[in-house]
Amino acid sequence: MTAGCRRYDTLGDTVEIAEDRLLDRFKGALVGCAAGDALGAPVEGLPPEEIALEYGRVTTFLDGRFGAGRVTSNTQMAVALAQSILEMGRCDREHVGRVFGRWMKASDDGVKEARGIGAACATASRNLYEGTSPYESGVPSAGCGAATRTAPVGLRYYHQPDILVRAATEQAWLTHTDPAAAGGAVAVALAVSLGIRDEGVGDRSSFIEEIAGFVRNIDPGLAGKIACLTDFLEASPEDGFDFFGNSGYVMEAVPGALFAFLRSSNFEESVVTAASAGGDSSSLGAIAGAVSGAWVGLSAIPDHLKDPLEGRDYIESVAFRLYTLTPAPGHKKRQGK
Repeated sequence: MTAGCRRYDTLGDTVEIAEDRLLDRFKGALVGCAAGDALGAPVEGLPPEEIALEYGRVTTFLDGRFGAGRVTSNTQMAVALAQSILEMGRCDREHVGRVFGRWMKASDDGVKEARGIGAACATASRNLYEGTSPYESGVPSAGCGAATRTAPVGLRYYHQPDILVRAATEQAWLTHTDPAAAGGAVAVALAVSLGIRDEGVGDRSSFIEEIAGFVRNIDPGLAGKIACLTDFLEASPEDGFDFFGNSGYVMEAVPGALFAFLRSSNFEESVVTAASAGGDSSSLGAIAGAVSGAWVGLSAIPDHLKDPLEGRDYIESVAFRLYTLTPAPGHKKRQGK
């Protein structure tokens, strides 16, 4: 094996990735999620026409809503999920449920604020801290909350797609029982993992088909809409979001965020496109940022989108610990998997 590389086998292929590059991408995914979230949060709920009139495009952290560079529950729950994975060494549904419950109770008790949390995530997380089983806590929602937080699953299982699908689905069910919500979580986790593995960067159609193929067994409707991305690879933001939508409904947010990502290999362009789309702009930004960050790495995120970011140092430390937790997949037998 080449010095300074991790070597693994996936789908029959042997791949080597430079370890420093791999760590850069781990950090890029989580910092990217936070950056896109914070970029979109101040304009959340506004129509794109109003954003265009007031700001042109959202290119920097605005001092509105929660404050410049401040993240929302999208990032907070992603970090909570990552913390659970780090504590257990894996994505354990019951433990993630306890962590989500403690986080929500701390917010309800005034210890910290669950910023901008959606109704499904809030209700289910309260169910969890009030004693509801993690197998019964979810509510029948097709919101995008389970998808916006799922980047840590894509990192932990970047080399194990079958386990990734199960983990992304199970953490989604804690809060959302609609199959589309689970499909959205799988789509985002898989998109992050493909960035870490550096697969398909030159072939956007193959990237889309692989994600749609995994989602098809969970929710065919969402898979079909993701597959439609191939028809919008050269579309303008206006045309793309006219078709995909910009709301917090997972059928809009996940394809819409992937559209923003696929329009450009440049991180800033991807998150600016997502944040400027209006609607649930923080969720669009969080997803687009996580996926783009996984592909380009922390080093490619502009300083003005990471230096003022709330909790950046801690988020990087979480990403680093996930990186050290995740073994080279060529060592599966030693792990007993």
